[in-house]
Amino acid sequence: VMVKPDFDRCSREAKKLLKKYHFSKPPIDPEAIAEGEGLRVLYADFEYPDNENVSGFFDMKKNSIFVNNEISDNRITFTIAHELAHNVLHQEYIRSQNYVPMPRNNNYPNGKPKEETEADQFAANLLVPLNMLKKYKEFASVRELAGLFFVSEDTIRFRLDVLRRYPSLAE
Repeated sequence: VMVKPDFDRCSREAKKLLKKYHFSKPPIDPEAIAEGEGLRVLYADFEYPDNENVSGFFDMKKNSIFVNNEISDNRITFTIAHELAHNVLHQEYIRSQNYVPMPRNNNYPNGKPKEETEADQFAANLLVPLNMLKKYKEFASVRELAGLFFVSEDTIRFRLDVLRRYPSLAE
């Protein structure tokens, strides 16, 4: 049985953190939130081939998010938010043998596990809250919005699509 990702929970938990850390306008700093939640964020030079394949990962024993030094700033922001999601949503998963480091190309050879889809959703909710996006979307291009929120243009396009389809979520 395929268990469907719980998108509502991803949204709820992201909103809780935004409120807890008083973020009311972009950009959102996921590193500050992670550290507020007792995690360390460490930048590392990964060895080949990981440097080419992995954006980052969560280390349970060290209670740390490791981020690949070679990735772009936008990717760093998203990676921290994604790994923070695992800490918030997936304690059991990150302790299990199924947990996978976040790939750079967003490609999961055996299909994307539910937890990874949820972590991406949580990251998008955390970094581009719809109520904030709604405020700026009328007078900024996708490119400008990406710069404002410190995320990729793809992430902005994805969030704009969600906003178009479910405008009530931005209330």
